[in-house]
Amino acid sequence: MTSESTPAGPPRPGEGRAVRPHEAPPAPVVNPAADAEAGTGTTSMAGPEAVATTGRVAGAAPTAGRGPSAGAEAGRSSEAGAAAVGAGDGVAAGPVSELIVRAERWAREQPATIACRTGGRAPAATTYAQMARLVDRAMAALAQAGLRPGMRAALLVPPGPELGALALALLKLRAVPVLVDPGLPLTEIGRCLGRAAPEAFIAIPAAHAARRLLGWCRRSVRVTITVSGPWPRDGRGATSRRTTGTPPPWPPPGPGDLALIAFTSGATGPPKGVPLRHRHLAAQLELLGALGTVEPGAVVLSTFVPFALAAAAFGATVVLPDIDPRHPARADPAALAADIRRHRVAGMFAAPALLDRLARHCTARGLVLDTLDDVVVAGAPLPMPVLDRVRRCLRPDARVLSVYGATECMPVAAIDGRELAATAAATAAGAGTCLGLPLPGTRVSVIATSDEPIERWSADLAVPTGTVGEIVVASPAVADPYLDDPEASASARIHDGDVVWHRMGDLGRFDERGRLWCAGRKSERVRTAGGDLYPDQVEPVFATVPGVRRTALVGVGPDGARCPVLIVECEPGTSRRGRARAEAGILRLAARHPHTAGIGEVLFHRGFPVDARHNSKIRRNLLATWAARRVKGGRW
Repeated sequence: MTSESTPAGPPRPGEGRAVRPHEAPPAPVVNPAADAEAGTGTTSMAGPEAVATTGRVAGAAPTAGRGPSAGAEAGRSSEAGAAAVGAGDGVAAGPVSELIVRAERWAREQPATIACRTGGRAPAATTYAQMARLVDRAMAALAQAGLRPGMRAALLVPPGPELGALALALLKLRAVPVLVDPGLPLTEIGRCLGRAAPEAFIAIPAAHAARRLLGWCRRSVRVTITVSGPWPRDGRGATSRRTTGTPPPWPPPGPGDLALIAFTSGATGPPKGVPLRHRHLAAQLELLGALGTVEPGAVVLSTFVPFALAAAAFGATVVLPDIDPRHPARADPAALAADIRRHRVAGMFAAPALLDRLARHCTARGLVLDTLDDVVVAGAPLPMPVLDRVRRCLRPDARVLSVYGATECMPVAAIDGRELAATAAATAAGAGTCLGLPLPGTRVSVIATSDEPIERWSADLAVPTGTVGEIVVASPAVADPYLDDPEASASARIHDGDVVWHRMGDLGRFDERGRLWCAGRKSERVRTAGGDLYPDQVEPVFATVPGVRRTALVGVGPDGARCPVLIVECEPGTSRRGRARAEAGILRLAARHPHTAGIGEVLFHRGFPVDARHNSKIRRNLLATWAARRVKGGRW
């Protein structure tokens, strides 16, 4: 089945909140300095140091309205070889990048509005006018350091105005930021950087120390820039205060220029490089605008940097909480709640794990976060128990919106929390997790599951409504082929004339209302002798068992004859007797449903391994290896 959305409704009225501008932080500028590494130019940058078409047409994703139109160009992904991805072929022509147009618009139209607030030990606020000056000075500094159009630049800087200014400055220079999750193991960070081969390395001192110690980018990096402060000195002792901050007169990037290289989360395998052009970012902004969650002047708290940058593109005031980006799920929930109340936050973005931590804190203390109008959840399917806890600490009319997408194509679909709650009984019975309707301009299809590459699209690939298969998406937001990975690109892309269908790696189905349901990752399905079992159709069955925090379905044994094993993470403080009761409850529930009746083995794990980005996706491949060792050792 193939589904395509229809346009969303009119904009929702909203109210921007008045905020008082604060003195801007020191402007990020650089000075040349000698480097201990021969042949490498090193620079220091100012700024506070911190941690780092078969089927039918479906309706549009439910939304209370649309945000500001992004005016995105509906260009399609380039099919240039991934190994040869570049940043712009000569001088940019045609329309200027939508992201840059937006940044300049807000600096011009609302210069005194706060663009960014940071918390922690040194709280600060930066207006849109101040941010524009930071960007101009960063552009001048980067150009002085040797950054040129087309150069890839690893950017390992913690969330804050410096990161935003550097990212936008790189984009305006037509350089290409390389973004890697800081929570990845150091060896994985090194692999990602090695594949991206950046010529510049812009980072805090700790990241530079790791680069030197571990040999990151040794062959590719020619320019190194240290972000620390407040006033760095170059080798001659001159301070960065003397920099004029005049940006170079280079032409801005166009929609077809390469904007940045991101990496997938690595939850089910090694992270893959995802090249995104400016037209892809523009399409993402238009799709995010269709959600109707961000308005000019509204105060938005984001625990994920890309969403923070997107919110700023809509003219919002972005609050960046004091969170270690390497471990977002360890955030202090009391500090988060305090930030929301202190700044009267109207919108929030968070992954399920962090949101659950906040909701548990609030419900245990009877706190209601009554300023919140919208809570946007992404990064993993939203479990029903988490949704229930979140709704209990919000106003009755507040909206929870669960958004589905991937690094390669974001966003794809969305569902309102009230509608999601109405599917709870079906989910508990094994129907999977409802993802909602496709967003405007997004085509979604479910095709027969295959582990082989599919070169060309054919209408007969689609499966009937209600049948579980692979979720594939065609959208202006679909990124270029993976970076220097033709095999992975061939497995993830289906060509349909000028259109590319991205294979999401997820299994799911459509219901009779055109809503998309998730059954789990294709690589994590358990292939038993009696047929395939899907994590999102099995694990929610046991979500309400007392003492159970979450479960993970894995398979042990040869493919096609695997033994299904349910691994359980209990609530903190659960006793041995409590575990025994939980196991008995799980086995009783399993026997009631045909698709879970074959689960006869239950293991208990102290704490599930999760993805580095959101700490919300369970790494079932690691749990399967752990379970196989226990089975082999006979220790059930």
